[in-house]
Amino acid sequence: MRQRFITFAVFGIILVALGEWNSSSGKFASLDRFWLEFCIGNAGDELADPAITVVRINDDYEPLNIGDDSGTSGDGKLSRLDFATILGFVGKMNPLSVAFLPTPSFDESLILNQTDIVPLKDAAMQLPRFLAAANVTDEETSKAQRKPLVFTSLKTEGESADVLNFVRTLRFPDPQILANADPAFKNIESVRDLVSESEIRVPLVARHGEGIVPSVVLAAVAHHAGIGLDEITVDLSSTQPKIILGDLRTIPIRHDGTMVLPPHAGLSRSMIGRRKNEAGEMQDVHHFTTLSVDELAYTGEEDDEVAKRILSSFQGKFDSLTQNLVVIGFDRNSDRRFTTAKGEILSETMLLARAMATIQSGRFIQQWPTWSRYLAVLIIAAIAAFLFRLPKRKFIPFYFIAALIYFAATVIIFRNTLSWASPFTALGLFGITFLIGILSGRGKVKAHEPAS
Repeated sequence: MRQRFITFAVFGIILVALGEWNSSSGKFASLDRFWLEFCIGNAGDELADPAITVVRINDDYEPLNIGDDSGTSGDGKLSRLDFATILGFVGKMNPLSVAFLPTPSFDESLILNQTDIVPLKDAAMQLPRFLAAANVTDEETSKAQRKPLVFTSLKTEGESADVLNFVRTLRFPDPQILANADPAFKNIESVRDLVSESEIRVPLVARHGEGIVPSVVLAAVAHHAGIGLDEITVDLSSTQPKIILGDLRTIPIRHDGTMVLPPHAGLSRSMIGRRKNEAGEMQDVHHFTTLSVDELAYTGEEDDEVAKRILSSFQGKFDSLTQNLVVIGFDRNSDRRFTTAKGEILSETMLLARAMATIQSGRFIQQWPTWSRYLAVLIIAAIAAFLFRLPKRKFIPFYFIAALIYFAATVIIFRNTLSWASPFTALGLFGITFLIGILSGRGKVKAHEPAS
């Protein structure tokens, strides 16, 4: 038994090292994704599917111009006409709710930015009442560009002194956008410690004046779910503060009003499910998807044969615009400056969309801490030591019972805590336990024959 356990320990140390490497590098992403989705599928009603469609303004989009570019910006910035066109594309799809994240400034001397020519307001009015983002700061000395925006306060319980604060709006939504949009803060520019190598925190609420106001992330999720701001409660009275989002969800937050963005929550920019339509046919449902502005533009080219083929291949994504929360924002290479603990590089737009999807789905999922993973290794080692004492005829049934109990326990832990660990180490340890037990297991002991 001792020789077998020593062999197990040697290979086990190698597997544990590989498992820890995988936790930081994600080299076994396919296995991790399969196991996480299995756990999510057995988590009951606590988790749901997100409903986000991101309209990406990426590097492929070329700003509009007039004729020989006379009177247009030469620096690649989008004009009011560009944004009017984008909102017009989205408006044609009859979305339920929209969050508009860009906060651009315009050169009023250029033709495409002049409010008496460009129909940005008309394009905004084609949408249902939507949300427009603003960047704010807590620096008293900063000058506001215009008169202060009005932000709606939420019900609050407990002491809010630790919640992030802002006093000025630095970057405003365009006045023509605000003709049909409510403002919500997107970023507190004076706060610098929300992003680190180990975690990214997203503000969901902040102190402003005498009250606590929602960010565009929280307000957009509530708006899409049909939850009024008067139905949201920020509970800061306990050691585990939370936001009660009507009857939809309870969101765990820090005392400063931020939510930790789970890097290993199984969310990606392409999440597709299947369900029956009204005709009883199975169809794809895009729970989390993206469309570039150029792809969205094909919705206006139904008479073009090439456009028809493209429309057919993108139809599921186009359909999602009528059902999902639509998030409009920049996703250029230069915008991708946020690196998650998983190693993904995201733009601010995709980061905020990920936060919205996390809240919608309830995937406040975390990986097991290091001590929990090592404790699991010790438990498997104890199981292996027990199994190595058994004769081969008992080893196999007890082995499968032990493995089943272990993995069932990890699923139960996930259901109760929404925490998980990559299965690589556990599968590897159980695998070498099986091989060692089979190849060098104790055979049936023969009785000694009596001497004649």
